[in-house]
Parts: sequence; C-alpha cells; structure tokens
Amino acid sequence: MIKDRGTKKWVALMLPEHVASVKEELLNEKKVKKPKLDQEKLNDIDLLIHEGMEYHLFLQFSLFKNGFIEILIGRTVFIDYIKRELRIEEETNTIHYIPFHLLIDVERL
Repeated sequence: MIKDRGTKKWVALMLPEHVASVKEELLNEKKVKKPKLDQEKLNDIDLLIHEGMEYHLFLQFSLFKNGFIEILIGRTVFIDYIKRELRIEEETNTIHYIPFHLLIDVERL
C-alpha cells in the first residue's frame, strides 16, 4: 500500500523546474548508445535494401534517432549515393528521406 503512492507524494512539494528535470532524467535513462555495425552487418543491410528495391518488398528499418531506436516499415524507392540517404515509401505513400548513418538494421517482413 505504501508503494502505490510513489512520487505522487512528493510532486506537490516540488518546484516546476524540479519536475521538468526529473522527467528529463527519466527520459535520459531510457536512451541507448548507438550500436557499432561491422562490415558483415553493413553488407547484409545493403543486400536486403537492394533486394527489397528490386522486388518491391516492404522492409522493417530500424533507425537510431536521439538515443532511441525507431521502427519504420516501408519499401525502398530510391538510393541517393550523393546525399547518402534512402527514400522509403510507407503503405500510405508517405516518403521518408533517411540518411545512411541513421540505419542500424533492416529486416524482411
């Protein structure tokens, strides 16, 4: 019964700045470090992207943004080697421009 009150008990005594800093700290605890990709993993990602582009397959792209891993499901429409980004189209025909350095994994659906 004591555990159910948690931080609610102290929120009334805290200043708004403290509440904001506590929320920010809790958010920072959930962040992860960007994984390092070895050459074999990069080759696998490259192969899947080209295969998905050739056969119009929907793939699951894992992206690293601001310490969090986001999932994007779509198909590769274009690979821009000059700008170093992918153009990924979702089922809703929304196009996302994804820089190469954000990609950490690609999987078939």
